[in-house]
Amino acid sequence: MAYVVENTRRTQTQTFVAVALLHGVAIWAIASGFASGVVKIIKDPFLAQQWKDDEVKITPIAPPPDAKPVPAPDISPRVAPKADITLVPVDPGVSIKPIDITPIEPIGGGTILPPEVQPSPSPSYAVRAAAPKGSPGSWVSDRDYPTAAIREEREGLTAFRLTIGADGRVQGCEVTRSSGSPDLDAATCNKVSARARFIPALGSDGMPTTGSYSSSVRWVLP
Repeated sequence: MAYVVENTRRTQTQTFVAVALLHGVAIWAIASGFASGVVKIIKDPFLAQQWKDDEVKITPIAPPPDAKPVPAPDISPRVAPKADITLVPVDPGVSIKPIDITPIEPIGGGTILPPEVQPSPSPSYAVRAAAPKGSPGSWVSDRDYPTAAIREEREGLTAFRLTIGADGRVQGCEVTRSSGSPDLDAATCNKVSARARFIPALGSDGMPTTGSYSSSVRWVLP
């Protein structure tokens, strides 16, 4: 441990001596320089030149010309021109007759009668023809074929017109076209009158009335 301390002390002594020598050399160099005139002041005319800023010319702006005052509009009220009216005096010699407002007497002087009221017509109804009840094909059958006509092999068509009463029954039969066989025509009216029933016809007053019905029967051998 004592060795280490002694060595440290020697090192510190050497360092101190070296620093002192450096200081001495520096002081000597400075003193020698001032004595021999080494230090010189360099005068450079370029560095001494003074710089001047470029001159900027500013042109003053001319003031605007004085604005002329705008005259105020004429707002004085307009006066309507006077109308030249000439009054013509009325001729005093012209006379105006007063208007006669006497009421007019009725012509003839008779009494005015109230209008005659016409009686309203009775309601009219649709006229309806007589219509058969059931099927007209059932009024005549093959069993109604007259025996003589079958034996003689007679055929034909019988057209007829029936008169229908207000009760819907047949009141009369008329052959409008003959078959050519009297027995076939007679059998047609007999069978139809006995078997046909109708809905009676209606008149314009809406009540059942007499009507008619037309048809035909074709007789063909069975």
